[in-house]
Amino acid sequence: MEVSRRCLGCQESDSTEKLLRCVAQDNRVVVDEKGRLPGRGAWVHRNLECLSQSLRRRAWSRAFRKGPSLDCSELENLSRSPDLAKTRLNG
Repeated sequence: MEVSRRCLGCQESDSTEKLLRCVAQDNRVVVDEKGRLPGRGAWVHRNLECLSQSLRRRAWSRAFRKGPSLDCSELENLSRSPDLAKTRLNG
């Protein structure tokens, strides 16, 4: 049976293979590419639309229950960088 999670961008459920897991460490969001970092995980589809939408909606602070002080700069940089977006987000 496939494990499914909800995307913070589009709010649709999908298998974990199609989603990117992130965790909060030291009050900042970190991409967990291998899926092994400890802590509460939040998921987003591996495309720029869902990532951008999740950042606009400030969904990461709510998902990690951290408030507005949560640093999402790694995700913001990921969404702005076309080279990195091609390698990491789109497979």
